[in-house]
Amino acid sequence: MDVRVNNLEREGERRPFAAHGQALLGTAGAATMVRLEFEPGWRWSNDIKPIVGTQSCQTHHLGYVLSGTMQIRLEDGTEQTIRAGDLIDIPPGHDAWVVGDERCVSIDFSADATRYARPDVANLEPAEDAQMALVRRGYAAFNAGDLDTLRSLLSRDVVQHVPGHSQLAGAYKGIDAVLGYYGKLAELTGGSFRADLLETHGDRQGHVMALHQITATRDGQTRVTRGSILFTFLGDKATDLLELRSDLPGDDAFFE
Repeated sequence: MDVRVNNLEREGERRPFAAHGQALLGTAGAATMVRLEFEPGWRWSNDIKPIVGTQSCQTHHLGYVLSGTMQIRLEDGTEQTIRAGDLIDIPPGHDAWVVGDERCVSIDFSADATRYARPDVANLEPAEDAQMALVRRGYAAFNAGDLDTLRSLLSRDVVQHVPGHSQLAGAYKGIDAVLGYYGKLAELTGGSFRADLLETHGDRQGHVMALHQITATRDGQTRVTRGSILFTFLGDKATDLLELRSDLPGDDAFFE
């Protein structure tokens, strides 16, 4: 084992925008960060779209705003203003622009950000395949309590495997049992349970590994941890969900 160090200013990869700023990528072992520097007048559809060729920004941003103000517009028309001091999670499928005369600077630690403003992505197929898109849709539905959408994504004989020894552990067989498990998660945490998607990995053969962060509060204690689910799809329906946890003993204790 060794200590890995990378100086962002000296060794970072600079990616200039069409105008109004740049991205600066640095990597030290498993630590990766992109510093995004947006000058006044910057707008994604003018300054990044010509580089990457997509109709909207397809990067999932996870980061922190150091300075300035930016407006985000999602594809459904929803808008959100982000400012210095804000911790951000912006889903793919958006436009954005700097507000005012101050430069907006943020740091982004999502895996997607390593592709940001990279010219060669315009010549590649989208990183997200059809099943990965379904998984992303499913996580959004789960957090919104949208049972109709979840039913549309799961096969009738779906099985979800929950590891460990807590009251939630076991195999949930059938769509009603799986949705019942989700209801139990909400019940035990007073509706606070969330699973926010971090990354998806796919093989374009019906398998998707989804890495997520779990946040939940129970009996006055808030737990933040990470886990993943290995999805198996048959066409556009998930048939098998295998949960994996980064701290299974801690999760068992939380739900004992």
